[in-house]
Amino acid sequence: MDLLEDETNLRLLRYLVSGKGVSVNIRGISNDLKIHRATAKRKMRILYENNIVSSPFYSFKYLYEVFPLLVLAKADMPRSEELIAFLKDDSNIFAAFSCMEGPYNTFLIEFFEDLESYHNWRERIVSEQKIPSRESRTPADVNIFSNKLTFKYSPNCFINDLKNTFNKKDQIELNNVKLDKTTFSILEKLIRGKYIQRNDSFLSRELSLNRKTIKHKTENLLKEKIIGEPKCFFPNLFIPPNYNLVVSLMEIKSNIEEIKNYMLGNNNISRAQEASTARYNFLIFSAFRTIEDFFDMGEEMMKNFPGSIGGMSNIILSSKMIHAIKPQKLSMGWIERKLWKIKQEKRYNLGN
Repeated sequence: MDLLEDETNLRLLRYLVSGKGVSVNIRGISNDLKIHRATAKRKMRILYENNIVSSPFYSFKYLYEVFPLLVLAKADMPRSEELIAFLKDDSNIFAAFSCMEGPYNTFLIEFFEDLESYHNWRERIVSEQKIPSRESRTPADVNIFSNKLTFKYSPNCFINDLKNTFNKKDQIELNNVKLDKTTFSILEKLIRGKYIQRNDSFLSRELSLNRKTIKHKTENLLKEKIIGEPKCFFPNLFIPPNYNLVVSLMEIKSNIEEIKNYMLGNNNISRAQEASTARYNFLIFSAFRTIEDFFDMGEEMMKNFPGSIGGMSNIILSSKMIHAIKPQKLSMGWIERKLWKIKQEKRYNLGN
């Protein structure tokens, strides 16, 4: 896309996606909730310091275009500090969990440009001893999908489920912190992208551009769906605090469009896509407070769509089992590499 061949756009994108120059309008929240600004600031600090919500940033929606290949891998990995550092730094690993699945102790979500880059990556991480050679570990169990077949991507949909839970009890506990009505209201506004603001004066100084240019370029990036509107997110993206992630392969035999609409409206399904692996034709990412809630959803689907649901294969992962990886890691890595490439091309052209 032409917008992503422009160095200035990429430099701006680097700030927006990282969250630099993006902040919360404390005055707006305090006026809305009719509380003192100091109170709003203190309650926001509770959410940040207890890892309940991230700072705001613009999501890089174009990530699925630059990384169309999705790989889900169960792997046999050593439990070491070096491996954890590798998982957090690698430019293709989107998320990583500890698991207990047969001989496997790690579940990886990986993004790649194509099959060739995936193959080269696997060879490289062994040759560089990022992971042990195949002789000393169980070969990974890998499934490959296309990110372009995703029809739902809504990591913040869980706020609706959290709100239902809060309304029943008038409080909710996340990461061992009990949130009162005001604190939960602030969380809800941040997750929904309310009162998030961009500091064009700061960006103007940093990028040596006038404010109108900043505004115009940001609007173009939004219009072309390269970025999404700025929001705060749950730090683990696919999992709210204290929830369990369930990655499901499903066989849908009939009523496909009706079931897709059900998934689009479900507050526990954050990502869904069509697939083609063995007998399964759907890949679903969902999250629940209890495993019983997951089975309740399955029973509901069976009841609503009798005879339409065939086989299902699930892997269940706790939010406590995740290796903390910044949700913007892959996006920022791609932006930095793209900027480097453009700068190198400029130098080459100047030299000739």
